[in-house]
Amino acid sequence: MESYIRKLEKDEISSFVEIVINAYPGTTRNTAEFKQQYIESLVSIQEKINTVHFYGLFRKGKLVGGMRIHHFTMNVHGNLVEAGGVGLVAVDLLHKKEKAAKNLIDYFISYFKEKGTSIVMLYPFRPDFYKKMGFGYGTKMNQYQIEPASFPMADTKEGLVYLDSTYKEQIKKCANRYACLTHGMILKTDYELEVMFKNPDHKLVGFMEDGELNGYIVFTFKNVNNDNFLMNNLIIKEFIYETPRALTRLSSFLSTQADQVNRVILNTQDDDIEFLISESRNGSHHLIPSVYHETKTSGIGLMYKIIDVPKFLLQLPTEHFSEKTCQLGLIVKDSFHSDEPQKWLISYRKGMLTVDEYVLNRTDIELEVDISDLSSMAMGAVSVDKLYQYGRLNINKPEDLAGIKRLFAHSQKPICTTAF
Repeated sequence: MESYIRKLEKDEISSFVEIVINAYPGTTRNTAEFKQQYIESLVSIQEKINTVHFYGLFRKGKLVGGMRIHHFTMNVHGNLVEAGGVGLVAVDLLHKKEKAAKNLIDYFISYFKEKGTSIVMLYPFRPDFYKKMGFGYGTKMNQYQIEPASFPMADTKEGLVYLDSTYKEQIKKCANRYACLTHGMILKTDYELEVMFKNPDHKLVGFMEDGELNGYIVFTFKNVNNDNFLMNNLIIKEFIYETPRALTRLSSFLSTQADQVNRVILNTQDDDIEFLISESRNGSHHLIPSVYHETKTSGIGLMYKIIDVPKFLLQLPTEHFSEKTCQLGLIVKDSFHSDEPQKWLISYRKGMLTVDEYVLNRTDIELEVDISDLSSMAMGAVSVDKLYQYGRLNINKPEDLAGIKRLFAHSQKPICTTAF
């Protein structure tokens, strides 16, 4: 079957929109007005934003699927690196189970590998499907449902302001300062800013100090009960704060909404919100034995795949290594691309990390791991100890586990607030 993938032309976007509407009926509307607006939006993005592109899969000259490709800059343990993202993967209903999605993801990986990118990301419609393609889980997302009055109050609301599109540059600077200090965060793109202000339901409140934006909240309201228009939840889409003062002032804003808001729905990868708020129970009244009150629900989402192992490893910090010289044979399985594993020799000597091709028996310590688990471990989403205990790491000399832990000794889990 003649098959190829390329960037979509302007007059092909409408065909892609038809495929997307059928693939995601829960997030789109099948009306002429919606379709036209959607087409114009995608065309505008492709023509104006150089970090986002739409690609299509063609078979016998017909578009049967497509995707949206993103170029990102991400903080990886303190270093800013190029990263790839994919979203809006959609396949024509008549061409399901014909490996169209596999072809698209394979192209996506190859596309960024050719550009010298070492890691790619996606939000999975089915985590198990992408796990088999070599993507590893990132940090879980927690959903808190918080009574507004539970947020701490400050002595004053001074510095709180509504943010409109005139604050775009301030928002970008604030978000990027935070990203440069936070492992896993992606620098704010123009695409994100456009989406932020294009949605008429989005409301933004920020905290200004000395003429600089130090934090902000993006939120919407959602009715809880159709029979009671006064009962609403406040849904936080993004919550960025650079200082304790910014957090306290923004928390005060949330706390004072108690007369109008039933619950504040906060989706965050912060596991410790219970220490911020006064009442942490989420209203489910669910008790976990013996007596543990449910405070949040959690789920897996963003997934990572290292597509250039040597390049990615050389970007990792080495200050936690001892002065002792060490070597490790790394055997990486990636069945999505090859039945044969990749083999690398990782050496640390005099403050320098090197990665070379590995010839068996050149070193005493050998680690065998799937690329999905290596991606999660290298990003810090899971520890070496955990994967070893779960049988996901095969080590020829378990007594040398400490040497492996030094290579992946990352205390911070990746945090990412970018939706794509």
